[in-house]
Amino acid sequence: MPDLPEGSRLLYKVLAGSHATNLVTPTSDEDWRGVYQAPTRSLLGLQSPPETIQIPPDETYWELAHFARLCLKGNPNIMELLWTNHPVGSCPAWETSKFQQTSNVMDEIIAIRKSFFTQSMVAAYLGWVTKERRIMGNVEKADKLTGKRGSHLVRLLLGLQTALTEGHLPVWLEFADRDTVMAIKMGDMGYIEVLFLIDLLVERCKALALKANWPEPDPRAIEDIVIRARLEML
Repeated sequence: MPDLPEGSRLLYKVLAGSHATNLVTPTSDEDWRGVYQAPTRSLLGLQSPPETIQIPPDETYWELAHFARLCLKGNPNIMELLWTNHPVGSCPAWETSKFQQTSNVMDEIIAIRKSFFTQSMVAAYLGWVTKERRIMGNVEKADKLTGKRGSHLVRLLLGLQTALTEGHLPVWLEFADRDTVMAIKMGDMGYIEVLFLIDLLVERCKALALKANWPEPDPRAIEDIVIRARLEML
């Protein structure tokens, strides 16, 4: 149990990062991400509970309501948490139960995760990629930025492309997609080639988004889940 504010409950904890994407290298850290629920009483006082809690060395937890708002915004980090699935046997040193801890509240949110495939998600993904791509365009820093940043951007775009065409968000990479992203991460793909691939995927995702015509976000379903969870902790 992580060190959360007194009276809080842990709703979700999952092994994230390279362990969740099938991009582990010998230097990969274990990144844990999750969701916690502050006691309802703490929302009625003078000080609001923290929206995000970071616990060294590599744990991050979002408070339930903040997490819900990020779901509606289509935040890439949050979207991937909803679709993270560690295949059995992917990390033999770990028991399956240690990959992920969940709750009824999070199970309900995960059950409606496709409802977060919205215009906001497309904007969030492409906005993030555009900002990071601009940084990568700084040729003076190209060698330092291409591997980790480039692989992350290509992975996000491949995920968005699949979401737009197949209706699910792949986090665990396999086959050609994994080969491509790992090649970028390990520095086996040139700087210009990486930038070209990013630009190509951006344009492809824009075209697919127009065709898919995803809706605007609707907060009603997830807000109902949050309200019922709050009432349970009164």
